[in-house]
Amino acid sequence: MDLNIGALTTQGDQLLNDFTKKMGLNGAVIATAEGLEMASHFNSDQEADAIAADMAALLSVMTNGLLINTEVGALKEMIISAENGSLAIRDLGEDIALGVSAPEGYKMGGLTIALKKFAEELKAL
Repeated sequence: MDLNIGALTTQGDQLLNDFTKKMGLNGAVIATAEGLEMASHFNSDQEADAIAADMAALLSVMTNGLLINTEVGALKEMIISAENGSLAIRDLGEDIALGVSAPEGYKMGGLTIALKKFAEELKAL
């Protein structure tokens, strides 16, 4: 099923707000492969447009370098554990990705399942 780009841009902020609150996340962004923010919600004053651009740059390195060189196939999802929390990025198809920020100690298994389920909800819009 294709993404409804119009619904993502008009309803995306509210959908991400609901998702982050329900899941106890710090924030989330939906962005294009070029780094353009389509929708976002963060619990703090983080710059969503800068995060979208950074996410696109990271995905570009992964898809044009590491994944090709290791021949493991297309990116589905990536999780980055850091000192004060975690980041997860899930491919939504059509050169669009969902990125979320989770607090320190967040269960990554639960996040993986939640991202998959939320991605399916977004595709059903």
